[in-house]
Parts: sequence; structure tokens; C-alpha cells
Amino acid sequence: MPFSHTALERTGANSFAYRTGDLRGDVLAPSYFNPAKAVGLKPMDIIVATCAVGQGAPEVPTMLVTATDPSVTVEEVGSSLRGASLCPLPAGLGWDASLYPISRVGYRDVAGVRRGFVHGYSPWSAAEYQACRNGDQIYMALTGSDSSGAGISGSPYATITKAITVANANNRPATIWVPGNTYQRNANGGWIGGTAPTVPICLMAYNGNVQMGSIDNYTWTANGTYTNVSQTARSNAAAVYDPSQRDRFGNAVMYREVSSLARCAVIPGSMYTDNVNVYVNPFGSNTISNANARIFLKTDTWALNYGSNPQHFFMDVADENSSWDLMGCRVRILATAYGAAPKTIALRRVASRYGGFSISDYWNAFGVDNWWGLAWFEECYGARAAIDSFNLHNTLSTKPLYAVTLNCSGRDPGVFGDVSNGSNNHLTLHENVIGIDVGGDYEYAQGGTVRNIGTTRLLAHGSRFAADRGDLHLPVGVGTLQPTEVCTADSAQIYLSECDLEASGPMGYAINAQAPGGVFLRNMPAVRGRVSGNVGTW
Repeated sequence: MPFSHTALERTGANSFAYRTGDLRGDVLAPSYFNPAKAVGLKPMDIIVATCAVGQGAPEVPTMLVTATDPSVTVEEVGSSLRGASLCPLPAGLGWDASLYPISRVGYRDVAGVRRGFVHGYSPWSAAEYQACRNGDQIYMALTGSDSSGAGISGSPYATITKAITVANANNRPATIWVPGNTYQRNANGGWIGGTAPTVPICLMAYNGNVQMGSIDNYTWTANGTYTNVSQTARSNAAAVYDPSQRDRFGNAVMYREVSSLARCAVIPGSMYTDNVNVYVNPFGSNTISNANARIFLKTDTWALNYGSNPQHFFMDVADENSSWDLMGCRVRILATAYGAAPKTIALRRVASRYGGFSISDYWNAFGVDNWWGLAWFEECYGARAAIDSFNLHNTLSTKPLYAVTLNCSGRDPGVFGDVSNGSNNHLTLHENVIGIDVGGDYEYAQGGTVRNIGTTRLLAHGSRFAADRGDLHLPVGVGTLQPTEVCTADSAQIYLSECDLEASGPMGYAINAQAPGGVFLRNMPAVRGRVSGNVGTW
């Protein structure tokens, strides 16, 4: 199995860092080692290696890599940069390379799949992440116990909240191991919130997909008046989805909310709540069960408010078959004050779907605010959020927030936009955030696929922005924007390099740049859509 772009990173003139078990991409020769010889190594361990640089440029070495364990040998011909489309960081971006030394970004198309990479820095090889990986190892599981568990693999806790509490008490960086499973909110702590870490934490998914969020099991019974409607006792319901049916983006289908039980009874595929019970009229002749009616709540089930004590925070995966699937919630990380030094937030292979509701406190799939340091999202997916897929704020604005979205994607935000909210974007930067998006794929927003304001700066390389619906179709006074893929307001600036812009219909805008901000283009293919405003090159 071949290397990924992030698996091999230069750490010195003849040194590389290699992450075991993280092998993706294409190379010019076989580059795999015998796992039987990997004594004492776990998947995703970082091992420092040396290489002999052969002929050619330093970026294209011929290398023999030998791990610190002498029984493990890894060979590769060619580097992650061979055959890639590279892009330097524009001078106007304002990226601080002394903090996060990214020198350039790039992508490679392999078998029809675009894979972006960042050269020069990765949070997964940084000291802050390694402190968690080498720190306390705390385990939780579906069969664990917060009262009698010991937090070890043979006697795990039942909840992440308990594991965080223990890590805080130990006052040491920690990795919390979460095995693949579906965790019920009310029984197995399928959520975090209320207990913010006071030490650096890494949440590590392993052995499969971790499903969490506002997920509960319910007992459904037939309604006494309308026998085609099923009901269950549940207040505070935000929405009901059918996981057995999928839309064209692969997301579960949402039941239509109606205004009364009587209307629910005559509209298949609808739901009604009186804040005591939830009533569902199924699609077709299906019998309602937890398999085809999953209730998501208005309860904020995945939010970390660090207050005045922000810490490094990571969500990662230990193997290729693992991931995070957070449903009916938002991933919200914020502070009320900056820390004494920059802090890192880094999430890899995390999906956030179906979060929010139509009354108040609209939710984004991923949101960060008041953060000095780095917010890094890698292979993350935001879908069917109440507002935005990736929403990055820095309201305090006295320190910089740097953000990277690497190989991320978004689909269908603004689920409740037809009620009272416009500007439902996939990627939106506010205040003074400086961002880099590489290999992104964002489609079917309503109110601007990318919509940046304030003094923000964004570089996008090799990304796709498509099929925004605009928000003028929303109720009067809610929407202001025609279908637009990339737009700026205030003095925001966006640098586009080799991006695909695919506007909706003949009146859709590929670019709408409002002065004094602007959009600047480099090596761009022909755009599909109108171009307006302050647009230049770089």
C-alpha cells in the first residue's frame, strides 16, 4: 500500500517523519513494510527516520527510510511532491510561517480522485499532538462503566465526559480511545459538553465508525386517532430523519415538519411535534421504528467552551477503517479569552450532519470562535446544517486565527433557511481569520458557497465550488444574494488557484467581489458563471 502526502514529511535536511498505518496516494515503486516486523509500533505512530537523498531536486529524492526500530524498513522511490500541482502562498495572504511553516500547497489527481496536501507543516507531527499520543491513554466503550471502570482497555469508562474528567484530574495530556460503535446520548454518553478539557486532549476513533450526537432509542406506538401516524414521547425535538433512505448526496432524508397532527396524518413523510410527543407519518407503507425515524434534538451535544483556558484539542483516527460521524449536533469549539500562547484545534475524518433547528440559535456543522492559533480540518464533511458547513469566527480579533481545510467537503447547508435565515455557506471566514483550503469540494449551498467578510484572507487551491442556490428564494427580508460560488464583502480577499467554479444557471455568479475587497486568480480554468466586481490576478 502506498504513502499518503502527509505520511512522509521532511523534518530536516535528511530526516523525515513517517506515520505507520497512514498509507495513501501513489508512488513510483512499492513502499510497504512487513507489519510482522513492526515490533512495538501501533497504527499512526510517528517514527523519525533518515533518508539518503539521491539525484535530482530535494523535493524528489530517492530514499531508503529506516525506522528507529531497526527491524522495520520502508522503501520509497519519489516523494509526495512528484507529479503534483503546486501553489505557493501569496504574499498578501498574511500567513505566519514562523508559527505554522507552510511553504506551499498542492494536489494530485489519482484515479479520478483529487487529494490535496500541505507542505512544510502538519499538526499530526507537531509536539502538541505527540504530547497527547505519548501521554495518558484512557479508554471508553459501549460496554464500559463510569462508576466501576478503570479507563483501561480491559475496563473502560462508558463516556467521553468521564474520560475528560479523569484527564483533567491527572493534569497531563491524554489520548482518549473510542472504539467504533453507535453511542446513545442518554445511555452511553454519545456527546461532549459542559466538561471542557483543562489539558491537551486527543479523541481517537479506532476499529470502525464512531456515531455520536443527539441519538436515542425510542418506543414507537400507533396514534389513537390517526392510525397511520406513529408517536413517541420526546420534547425538544429539532428534526426527524430516515436513515434507511438517502438523498443524492448520501445523507439521510428528513421528514417534513408540518403545523399540526391532522396535517401530519394526511402527508406521508411528515412529522409534527407538540413538544410533548413526536408524531411521524412514514414514507410509503413502512412501519415506524428507530431504523427509519431518528429524532435529533435542540440540545447542544458536541460543544466545547474553553472559557478563558483554551487547550490543544485533537480528533483523529487510528486506522483507515475508522471515522467520526456526529449527527444531530454541531462541532463548536470556542473560548471567551485567548490563552497565553497559540493553541491548535485539529480534526481528521470527522463528519458533522443534521445539526440545528428553525427557531433560534442556528447551528453550523463546524464552528470556531475566539481562538488564537490554528484550526485544522482534514477530510471533514459538513452536511445539512441549519446554517454553514465551516464557519470560522474570531470575534475578539486582537490575535490571529489561522485555518486550514484540507480535502474537506460540504453539501446542502441551510436546511431550515426557508423559515428565517439566509447566507447559508459552505466556507465562511469572519473578522480577521486567515484560511487555506486545498482539494475542497463544496456543493448546493444557499447564500454563497464561499462568502467571506471583514479583513479575512483565503487561499483556495484545487478546490471545487458548485451549484449555490442563492438565498433570494427565501422569505422577504431574509435573502440578499443571487446564486454565487465565491463572494467577498468589506475588505476580505480571496486568492483562487486552479479551482473549479460551477455556478447555477445563466444568472448565477461564479465570482462576486465587492470593493474594497477582491478576488484574485491564478492558473484558473474557464469559470462557469458571471464574474463581477473587483477581480484581478496574482
